[in-house]
Amino acid sequence: MGIEEKIKALVTSGKSGYYISKESGVSQATVSRLISGEYDLGNISLGNAAKLEKLFDRLTEQSELEQ
Repeated sequence: MGIEEKIKALVTSGKSGYYISKESGVSQATVSRLISGEYDLGNISLGNAAKLEKLFDRLTEQSELEQ
């Protein structure tokens, strides 16, 4: 699974924007825009993408998120 697919799965997982923001370190505004579709995934910074991927990986390891 690629980074883009992981981030899409994370933002459509049903987890709240607040939770994703708090756990990943990505601003709540950015996360909210990704969830709503207002912000294109291709436009986020590499640093934010890496943080979101790391959260996805951590959650899947803990079996909190279905792939």
